[in-house]
Amino acid sequence: MSVQRPPAGPAALPSEIAFLLAEGVDGRLLVRAAAAAAAAGTDAATALLNAGLIAESAYYEALARALGAPYLDGPIPFGLGLRFPDSLVAGLAPLAPGSVSPWVLAPRGRAIADLLDAPGRAPCRAAMPAITSPTRLREAVFAAIPEQVADHAAHDLRRRAPERATAPEPALRWLLVLALAVTAALCLCAALPPPLTRAVVIAGQILFLAMAALRIAALAIAAPVEPEAVAPLAEADLPVYTVLVPLHREAAVVPDLLRALSALDYPVLCSNLTQKR
Repeated sequence: MSVQRPPAGPAALPSEIAFLLAEGVDGRLLVRAAAAAAAAGTDAATALLNAGLIAESAYYEALARALGAPYLDGPIPFGLGLRFPDSLVAGLAPLAPGSVSPWVLAPRGRAIADLLDAPGRAPCRAAMPAITSPTRLREAVFAAIPEQVADHAAHDLRRRAPERATAPEPALRWLLVLALAVTAALCLCAALPPPLTRAVVIAGQILFLAMAALRIAALAIAAPVEPEAVAPLAEADLPVYTVLVPLHREAAVVPDLLRALSALDYPVLCSNLTQKR
């Protein structure tokens, strides 16, 4: 005789997904998400969404109802102070005067639990920020301030770490220096007596052959240090990585790409394939 266990109650689930029970979400999916989150060392909401167990828009709409906040699914009327990438990193952006709320919020991760667990979280509907999904907020920000997004992509690295960015000086300067050096070397060789010129050329050839012979000989030399044997980590202890593979009009390489990704010897929590036209 088999006994079916009842779905876990709200007390047995993290608060960031427990409220979904009141929305009619299957408790077994929530238990599965909580177990995946514990194994991956992340929060349950992230595990639930990344595993595709619930649509992102449906989750954040339910979150807005649980918080007693308005939910923005259409166009977002941003106000002054919208900045990229600061607004996306914080998940918070100002709304225009006269909107349903002064701010729109797209919480992620453990910030969702902090909102749900906050005492007296919704004393006034007007004081609660409007809720939207991170994807909707990102799309709206990109559409509202494309110039800031393009400027950040093109110049942010040079502003923050100029030593890692492409040199600002034009390559023509270095080409001119190289041309002058070559011209000076040719003039010097032309001014030298022929025997001395031949001696310089032979010396250069000998130096080149010696360097090439050293590189070839290095292939036959054994490595002086043997690598230490390291015990493999358990799958639960491995770090979590996200692999993003953007494609645009490259349908011909998709089969080979999927085979290569499937050949990765690494535990996979979930995989999502998102297509945007």
